[in-house]
Amino acid sequence: MAFSVMPVLMLGLVLVGLFDILSNYESNRCEMTYMYEYPEYLPVPLSENVTKSFPRYNLYLYAEGRYARQSTNFKLTGVPVLFIPGNAGSHKQVRSLGSVALKKAQHLRTPFHFNYFAVDLNEELTGMFGAILSEQTEFVHRCILKILSMYRKAEAPPKSVILVGHSVGGIIARGLFTLPDFDPSMVNTIITQATPHQSPVVNADQYMADFYNTVNQFWQDGMSSGRLSHVTIASTGGAHRDYLVRAGLTSLKGIIPETNAVSAVTSAIPKVWLSTDHLAIVWCKQLVLATKRALFDIIDPKTRQVTTDVKHRMQVFRHHFLHHPGSKSFSLTSVQSAIPPGDKWVELTDEIWELTEPRNKDVTNYMFPIDKESGRDTFVAATNIVEDSWVYLCQEEGGQRCKEGLDMSSRSQLSPPLYSGHKVVHLHLASYRSFSHVVVSVPKSSKPVKLQTQFYNGTEKAQELEVPHVMSFTIQKVVEVEVPNNTMFYNISVVGLQEVYHAFTANLISDCEDNDMTKMHMHIPWFKEDVYSVSQASGDGKLSMRLQSGKLVDESTNPELRLYLNPKCNYKVQVWVNFVEVLGQLIRFHGIVLPAFAVTIILMVLSYQIRTLGRGQPCPSFSEAQAAFCKPYRVAPLVNLFSLLISYQGARLMYLSLNIPLPDSEVMKAQGTWFNAMPILFYFFASAICTMVSAALFGGVTMIGHCMVWFGKKPADPEEMARKAPHPAALFVISGAFLAVASQFSGALAFALVLALYFGKTCRLYANTITLKNCLNLQNDKKKPGPLADAEDTFHLQYTILYLIWFMSMLYMPSVVFRGKNLNFEYRLPADPALYTAAAMSACFAFLYPLQGCNLRKRRSVVWLSWFVYISAILACMFCMVALYRTPYFILGAFVVVAFCHRMV
Repeated sequence: MAFSVMPVLMLGLVLVGLFDILSNYESNRCEMTYMYEYPEYLPVPLSENVTKSFPRYNLYLYAEGRYARQSTNFKLTGVPVLFIPGNAGSHKQVRSLGSVALKKAQHLRTPFHFNYFAVDLNEELTGMFGAILSEQTEFVHRCILKILSMYRKAEAPPKSVILVGHSVGGIIARGLFTLPDFDPSMVNTIITQATPHQSPVVNADQYMADFYNTVNQFWQDGMSSGRLSHVTIASTGGAHRDYLVRAGLTSLKGIIPETNAVSAVTSAIPKVWLSTDHLAIVWCKQLVLATKRALFDIIDPKTRQVTTDVKHRMQVFRHHFLHHPGSKSFSLTSVQSAIPPGDKWVELTDEIWELTEPRNKDVTNYMFPIDKESGRDTFVAATNIVEDSWVYLCQEEGGQRCKEGLDMSSRSQLSPPLYSGHKVVHLHLASYRSFSHVVVSVPKSSKPVKLQTQFYNGTEKAQELEVPHVMSFTIQKVVEVEVPNNTMFYNISVVGLQEVYHAFTANLISDCEDNDMTKMHMHIPWFKEDVYSVSQASGDGKLSMRLQSGKLVDESTNPELRLYLNPKCNYKVQVWVNFVEVLGQLIRFHGIVLPAFAVTIILMVLSYQIRTLGRGQPCPSFSEAQAAFCKPYRVAPLVNLFSLLISYQGARLMYLSLNIPLPDSEVMKAQGTWFNAMPILFYFFASAICTMVSAALFGGVTMIGHCMVWFGKKPADPEEMARKAPHPAALFVISGAFLAVASQFSGALAFALVLALYFGKTCRLYANTITLKNCLNLQNDKKKPGPLADAEDTFHLQYTILYLIWFMSMLYMPSVVFRGKNLNFEYRLPADPALYTAAAMSACFAFLYPLQGCNLRKRRSVVWLSWFVYISAILACMFCMVALYRTPYFILGAFVVVAFCHRMV
């Protein structure tokens, strides 16, 4: 009974986690980007050579209204921007960026404007089929050359093109620089949206892995040598709503230094503060506006093109994507000498002070004396003042005025909600001991003005909170923090929130009814992935505390929960483990390892079946073998032990000297997603999935098998089936036909044909077992197996082989989709990831197809060889958790062993 309940329970947990990913996120708060004129996509004529080399692809210029009519002759004078769509993306996704850029230039009457181009990549599945990435990269290169050639007659022709890449389009943008004939000076600015820079979402084929490795290594070397130091990149991720590309993969950390790149999640980007799904990130108005502001600010007013000053571009990117002080426009100046304007000065000595005015008739400067003896070393202010300059440090002059001062407004930070104009500043006064006062300048305003200030001691307004471990017996424990009275700001260091599968809920409880604009802000030190919770009415506030990127080993800081409160109220924070979100995090970050564990389990079943036959015992069914042999202690400890050994420097150097790839556990450690309980936990999950998929596959086989019994011819015994089996020469001819299909058309198509033939054979084998069971004179004898036992042994063994062939066929399905979509252009794939594995499968087919279980019975050599299949299962688990494309090689290795066993008898 335990074995029937466990798979259902584990599968239920997986489904709960999947449901959490697909449903547990904020509502879509993206605003639409409206347009008032009809969009047009003008096809850009390409040379005959380019059209012939890339018949599937095209280049378009985006235009609308009068601008479209003016651009039909392609005499352009603006700043060229090229949009590169991603996986199954359309060139029409450029509309939001192009339309907003055009309207903004017209509204501001800038002396420059942007020309938006977009490549049409035929909406191909580049996220699942890496064989076409190099071809698309080369086409984009040709498009850049064409775009720059269109400006030759311009008064100030551009020398570079801005690239905007969505999803895989971002990695194609970076891949341009790896081309041997690409001039790096043609691109100095790249914007990527939901691009998985660290690694592919699904490492489905060798071409995908090689492309990523080449691109990332090239950029690491290029930045170190200075070859690419002129390029700046801004990468944005979509937070929890984007369940296709998790935010951690969009980080450029470890690839490009912070001197040339910024990486941020939309939930943390100023003036955005929301989560976007994978498609909405292209048209989300809040993010589009932030992107366009940045692009407008990197234009040199003298050349009317992108500035060549790398530091200036990076300051602009940091301003718009990381730290926005709330200024109306970008400024290069930061802290500067300045004295607050106005003649009205008011000195206040309150530790906590609040101002709420429906309107302010005159400029008023509120002076707060710095008490250097009290230990209150930090000043915090929260306000909705719209002026760029509003907070100063000053040295008092007689008559309550400043004789000298520093404008500290650039140290402030915009704060949600959107359009509120709220900003917060924290001034650490220990670094400015020469000043006597903090001054907040409240300007003349006809709108309501709110201001809260407080001096505080950083150690008194901070506390560490150790949250319960999600896998401990205290999982249901609720931990609390009592916030001290008269507190405007409080900082909680969350100890224990360090693994990507951790998930907690924070609940802020107040004794007041007025909690307007009370905020919880979860700050992650190692990545710009902050999230906010704003209470705009009475009641408690909740915040989901879960990571979007892994914490690396060398990172010692903890996440922080920052509270901005009403000092008149009393608060406490409750934190507890959110078990459903824990499951969601597990599937989000580690769901990709499930296929590797599934293959491991199926190969272990095959190993046990062969070993059982070699010992002269009946071949168990798939479910029986899985229950008897497929135990987590036969896999998980070996994976963890090998990972531990590789972590030692000496063992690592010896291993690397063998030129063998590192196990995937090392890849996950580099991304901060590995934890020691992962192998055993996901072994249970994969075992449940294997059981359910096997039940579905077995149901299909049995249904068709029964139809064969009812309507077809029923052979009486295995000897008759053997006589009617294809001749070995015919099998080799069929194998040759499969090989021809793989080489001339598609390896995936060859796999599909093998799967179809094998499925039919397995159904016939099942039909034969039904027929023999209906014969009263054919009953199994344990001492002397008869025809029924032989038929059942053969069926069980061939069914497991069918399961493995089905898995490989599903892995190569994207190439089938690609070929079917491009039949109008060519009948062969540009590069076939399934070619060599299909060739090997075709060769194995001639030996696996006629295999019968009785031929392996009581063979000692078969028992020994079965352990090679088991070793192949363990290696598949170690090396295929991330590199999914390696699984067919381990499956084919097992098939070679089975075929060798067949040839030995």
